[in-house]
Amino acid sequence: MKKFIVGALITGLMTPMIAGCGTSSASGPTVVTIWSWRAQDANMWKNVQATLNKKGDNLQIQFRAVTPTEYDSVVQTAMDGGQGPDIFYDRAGIGTLDYAAAHMIAPLNGIVNFSKVSPATLATDTYKGKDYGVPFAIQTMGIFYNKAIFAKYGLTVPTTWSQFIHECDVLKSHGVTPISTMGIQSWMLALNFDEIGATMMGDHFTQELVAKKATYDSAPYINALAHYQQLSQFFEPNFQAVGSADNEQEVAVALGKAAMCFDGIFDVPTMKQYNPKLQLGQFLVPPANATQHRRIDWYLDGDFSLNSHIANAAVKKASEEILAYTATTAFGQDFSDINGGISPIAGVTIPSKFALSTEAYHWFETRPINPIFGIRSPMDTPPPSAATVETKNAKPALNTDQGIFTAEQDVMLPLLLHKLTPAEAAAKVQKTVAWYFKK
Repeated sequence: MKKFIVGALITGLMTPMIAGCGTSSASGPTVVTIWSWRAQDANMWKNVQATLNKKGDNLQIQFRAVTPTEYDSVVQTAMDGGQGPDIFYDRAGIGTLDYAAAHMIAPLNGIVNFSKVSPATLATDTYKGKDYGVPFAIQTMGIFYNKAIFAKYGLTVPTTWSQFIHECDVLKSHGVTPISTMGIQSWMLALNFDEIGATMMGDHFTQELVAKKATYDSAPYINALAHYQQLSQFFEPNFQAVGSADNEQEVAVALGKAAMCFDGIFDVPTMKQYNPKLQLGQFLVPPANATQHRRIDWYLDGDFSLNSHIANAAVKKASEEILAYTATTAFGQDFSDINGGISPIAGVTIPSKFALSTEAYHWFETRPINPIFGIRSPMDTPPPSAATVETKNAKPALNTDQGIFTAEQDVMLPLLLHKLTPAEAAAKVQKTVAWYFKK
């Protein structure tokens, strides 16, 4: 989520559909409102409602999905105006921390048992020693490929970077787009680069980054940028104009118009939607030399946060019970059963029908980049702003620092268009995140 907009109010949003928190009555169920950018989770919340009611609760969950590109501003405006939902999906990292600093969400310690939650994911929701969200999904990145195209041209999953480049050359020589890329989607370009960075830089260098013993203008980061730039010759000729529909690369791979795309495990359903018979595989970025090892890039998608201004005691209690349940293995299993999502809750098994998710989860357990260096990393979390709304007597001192994910989004397209050298791009990134490296 981007920075809060000071004093922002959109009165048109204050309709009965989203007006305020849940309700309760002596005769009917207690209504709890939950907002999300993930429309695919609607059935999951029906299951949660049924499960908790079987245990003796009397609650009704009103789930609302908002268009992903509009979600952050819609929630922010509602929260700023005191009309927010009882529970909402929050962008982890700075998204959660900004709400926590503004006292708009409540700490969950004492409400939620976090013992089964992955500590690495929980760290992104911690503010001043307290936990402000329940992590719900781990997203992994990989290179997805159309197996039929690979088979047609006798290609195999590359084990080295040089083999990867050779196979891209083979595809290009046959008039096949090797890699479909959405240049308009700067956030996707940044995530795609981090896939390369995970393998090229490795754990040792990312540990040095987090420890402030290295910076983003160091040789390993520049080297990763150079390898990403090398791939631009294998994108569509007009890749910088692709992405207005937000799914072009998934469609291209699904329909055989491109052999591969760098993408997240979250887009597998989209690819298969356009071709149910698609034979889809995935692999990790191969190493360029013997000192490198394949690593999977990952990040916490988000968390469930609790509105700190729920006036109705019954609604507040019901909301807390729901959040407590979201940290259990039973909830995590339901999350994975419905859509193959990778849950951060211990004891969850991904159903075998979601083979790619199972494979990605295995990589996450055995070869994750550790620590992460891009989105949701410490370098992506500037000190949060403690105020969001300007008052009559004082103006908030908002922090305008930007994190590494924003910094990378700003340089990736110029890099791929060869308007920036890798060293120039690295220097710009380092300048943006210099706040992190100050002693």
